[in-house]
Amino acid sequence: MNLPDDEGLELAGRDEAHTEAIVTAGEMLRESGRKFLHGDVWEMCVTVEAGKTVCRLRFSAEDCG
Repeated sequence: MNLPDDEGLELAGRDEAHTEAIVTAGEMLRESGRKFLHGDVWEMCVTVEAGKTVCRLRFSAEDCG
């Protein structure tokens, strides 16, 4: 599933973009709860307005119980 953010944020630079990505990813994972434990890989790509990727975060989890 692809959920693009067409609005985005205007940030001061790469460090601020990295921090915002980590905080946002954490909030999204927390909100998903146990639904995230299905073994799927979830990825967040942070890009500048011109389309260049600034960073990419990848997460996966599975319930091994």
